[in-house]
Formats: sequence, structure tokens, C-alpha cells
Amino acid sequence: MSDSKNPYTAPESNVNNNLQTRSSIPKVIGIISIILGALGLITGLFTFAGTFMASGALESLQESGAAIPGLDKNYLMISGVITLVTSIWAIFIGFKLLKYLDLGRRHFNYYTIVTIIISIVTFFYTKDMMDKMFADMPSDVANAAGGMATLGSMGAFIAPIILIIVALLLNQKNVKDSLI
Repeated sequence: MSDSKNPYTAPESNVNNNLQTRSSIPKVIGIISIILGALGLITGLFTFAGTFMASGALESLQESGAAIPGLDKNYLMISGVITLVTSIWAIFIGFKLLKYLDLGRRHFNYYTIVTIIISIVTFFYTKDMMDKMFADMPSDVANAAGGMATLGSMGAFIAPIILIIVALLLNQKNVKDSLI
């Protein structure tokens, strides 16, 4: 018995059902990027607010010669600007990846490179600041504290390592093929 006369039977079609599913990696990274960018934006705004509120105290400490290494007003302002710019950039990247746009992947690669450069500069600035701070200590205490500080400042390289891993994920062929 033929079902061709049955009105409830689906008509025959010549549609190719070999549809490729998009990788979910760009969407997940996009959402994470938006969240981290928003948190960074809040951090940058608090850095600016704190620097402006404490600017008088920071200047009087510097003038009196009792400045605390690392609490330089200029450094804090530059750090705040960098945090705001990179956070806005991360949000931009997140929205592009959320829409599966290849522009988001490319900007993520640039963002990773910029973060690596910033981390290297931050590492050496922190190391120099710590060296100045430990200069007045007895040598055995300074050596021990300096070694611990160097290990602590190695944390500046955690974010770039994570970003490199994520960039490698975003640059896989199947992920790149899912972007427009």
C-alpha cells in the first residue's frame, strides 16, 4: 500500500541534510570576554576614582620623601587608562565573537599580543619597584624577599598564558570555519 496519497505524509524533498553545526567556542569565549571586560571596566573606574581621591595624599607622600613604591600617581593613572581601554576592547571582542564574526577572532589575537607586551612591562616595572623597596634592607632579608617578590610578580604572565591557549582554540580550522 502506497502512502503517497496519505495527506499526513511529508512530501519527498531533495534537501541535503549534511548541515555543519557551528562550533560553540566563539560564543562561550564571547560571553566570558564580555563578563571579564565589564569587570575590568568597573576596576578601571575604581582605579581612577581612588587615584583622584587619594591624589593629595600621594603627592604629599612624594614631597615628604616617604612615598610608597608602586603608589605613584602617574603609574596608577596610566594603569587605569590601560585597564579601561583593554576592558572596552574585550567587550567589543566579546560581542563580535557572540555574533560569530571573524573580526572578533582577529581582534582577540591582537588583544593577546597587547596583553603580552603589557605583562612584560608590568613585570619589569614591578621588579624595579621591589628592588628599590628592598635596597634599604639587610642583604640576606632583601635577597629572600626579592626572590619571593619575583615569584609573586610572575603572576603577571598567567593572563597571557591563558589568552594564548584561548587564541589557539579560536584559531583552529573548525572554529575559524564557523565564523563569518
